[in-house]
Amino acid sequence: MKKTIFNLIILSFFSVTLLISSSIQGAPRYGGILKINHNAGASARQVSAPADTVQALQRYARMIFDPILTCDVREQIKPWLAESFEISPDGKVITLRLRKGIKFHDGTDFNAEAVKFNLELAKKNKINSSAVLDNVTSYIIPDPYTIKFNLAKYNCTFLLTLAQTPVGLMASPTAMQKPTTPDNITQVHMVGTGPFMFDSWQRDNYLRVKKNPNYWQKGQPYLDGIEFRNVSDVTISIMSFKAKETNCVLTIDPIDAVNLKKEGYQIVVPPMHLIHSLCPDGANPNSPFANLKVRQALEYAIDKKGMAEGIGMGYFEPVTQFAAKSDGWYDPNIPAREYNVQKAKQLLAEAGYPNGVKTKLVSDVRVRSDTLVAVQTYLKEAGFDCTLDKADAARSMELTVKGWEGILMPGFPTAVNTAALTARFYTPNYPSMYRPAGWNQKWEAMLSQIDDKERIKQLKELVRIMFDEVMIIPYQSDSSRAVLDGTVVGFAETYQINNNADYWEPGIVYLTK
Repeated sequence: MKKTIFNLIILSFFSVTLLISSSIQGAPRYGGILKINHNAGASARQVSAPADTVQALQRYARMIFDPILTCDVREQIKPWLAESFEISPDGKVITLRLRKGIKFHDGTDFNAEAVKFNLELAKKNKINSSAVLDNVTSYIIPDPYTIKFNLAKYNCTFLLTLAQTPVGLMASPTAMQKPTTPDNITQVHMVGTGPFMFDSWQRDNYLRVKKNPNYWQKGQPYLDGIEFRNVSDVTISIMSFKAKETNCVLTIDPIDAVNLKKEGYQIVVPPMHLIHSLCPDGANPNSPFANLKVRQALEYAIDKKGMAEGIGMGYFEPVTQFAAKSDGWYDPNIPAREYNVQKAKQLLAEAGYPNGVKTKLVSDVRVRSDTLVAVQTYLKEAGFDCTLDKADAARSMELTVKGWEGILMPGFPTAVNTAALTARFYTPNYPSMYRPAGWNQKWEAMLSQIDDKERIKQLKELVRIMFDEVMIIPYQSDSSRAVLDGTVVGFAETYQINNNADYWEPGIVYLTK
């Protein structure tokens, strides 16, 4: 089956949203500096060209670098630097046709050779999500604006990786080949085709970009520049916002969102969902959690609604499956295992543990303290006597690769997109998690499915198996909330709209005053 999607359109798909917004607010206004507070520091490894480092963040990079492709929240691929793509009937050849006449900020031509250079460098440096490039057996460039990827086998996450992750963000090959030091790599290598150009930065303080006057999307950008400020103290960050020193604060807590909304500020809740979960070591034959009834008891022990309402204050949602309601693979027929302490104790008794289970709760420093206390309380009440093992972030990540004993409570949630789900539920990750017979084969069949409708059906079946076998216990869905001061247009409309964290489209953002 030959698949060609979305021929060249001068206006980005996502700009339609802005046009709707603009028709209400009036024509976009040119000028001004957008100031954004982010509640964390920024190291050189985070503020750099995407192919340089495993830690490059899209919230910074997306201002300077354009993606080859993008997608919507339902993961339908859309053009960007590529004007179209084509998949061969057997899925082993993917062809990208690129837009012509685009130049990097330093005057270097954007073309097929530039795409090849960036992808080969991303693979060499093993940046996050670049493992999918191992599937490329060769790159063929029949003309300057066409590139063909010969694949060992089709994998649906290949195009999604180019559309959602820093792997698909293109940097100038000329700039990337210049020698650098740890002190100047940021300013030397941050040269893209994007709406803004690098201006200056100070470690753990700020990143400033300035308008690209020759941006290929005519009329954009509207802003003269953007300043990302890194403020580690959330209270100080919000005080700065209220003092009108900044237009936006990212990653705010639910209680702050509630209070700021009462004061009349705009709260942004992006469409991308992040799922928090508990993962028992059901793959360990000597663990109590090797028994299905013990895993079921663990889920009945958790008051998901209580935590979502009490801790999330309306911004968390209780979840019973590893999917958001907006996902094509969400199954409305999956029932909820509602909080039921007596049911949990009954199941433990039926499994041979009438006096409860002694186990470990392996958490890490990134887990909210109120959530951790709540989970410990619920588990104890239901008969799970847990010894707390609180790891640092590095050891927690190591456990997801090497395995753990007891119940793993990751501090960082899982994004609900195909690539993130694959990284979590497909081997060799999370080796202590129970997997039923044939699990990996079913996952491989989904990944190799060319027909999108069939792929979604297969992923839906996998989500159902996760629930039936209680492989993992999702307990709440969260989103990365932000607050705006009422003068910003275009940010809320595009923030995380491609179903990946920190994505936005700065070229269409403008200030009303």
